[in-house]
Amino acid sequence: MDKYIYSVTGDYKDWLEMKRGDAVFHDGSLIGLISCINGKLELKLNYGTDSYYSSVIKKTDDVIITVPTESGLLESDYKYKPLVFDNDEYEELVEISYIDRELLKKVQQVNQQDIYNILLSDFKHKFNISEYLDFSDIISNIITFSEEEDELAVCISNITSNNNINLQRLVEKDSKSITVYVDISGNLCEWEAVLKIDDKFYFKIVDDYVMEM
Repeated sequence: MDKYIYSVTGDYKDWLEMKRGDAVFHDGSLIGLISCINGKLELKLNYGTDSYYSSVIKKTDDVIITVPTESGLLESDYKYKPLVFDNDEYEELVEISYIDRELLKKVQQVNQQDIYNILLSDFKHKFNISEYLDFSDIISNIITFSEEEDELAVCISNITSNNNINLQRLVEKDSKSITVYVDISGNLCEWEAVLKIDDKFYFKIVDDYVMEM
């Protein structure tokens, strides 16, 4: 997986271009890039546009991951992509940001709702849904799956009652992609969100990170 590249320019070293591969996540001011809002550490990116969008910085095991804000999920024009940083990438981002290092202690552990919100944001973005939607609405409106229907139905029915967060990096091995068919307001959404590896099912989160059901 490509590394994040940070290019700092400007007379006062206050302009950042942040890329990974060909994807531009930020091309704008470093001021306020990382800030503490209501006790949560937020990352404000513009994704190469003129507008800025916030996500919350969380941690799990040995990585940092950004999750959507609750308010952002209610906005039809909210831009968000989950970003996963290893310790070195995150440390470099902090080093170039104008932030009090004491605030870094505010980073909270990722929780179940955070992961559901990542999946919810992905679903709404892919199918251009602007109406209010909760992750449980997606689950309750699943019609069927492209395969493994019986086994997956059991996993899905138990997922919202499972409080364990098992976010993990996918090692290179054979996997089977499964499509989830969801009926939202009479529209059939074909959501390619699930992988099967060996005898286990996973939700695809971002890049090569998955969550075991």
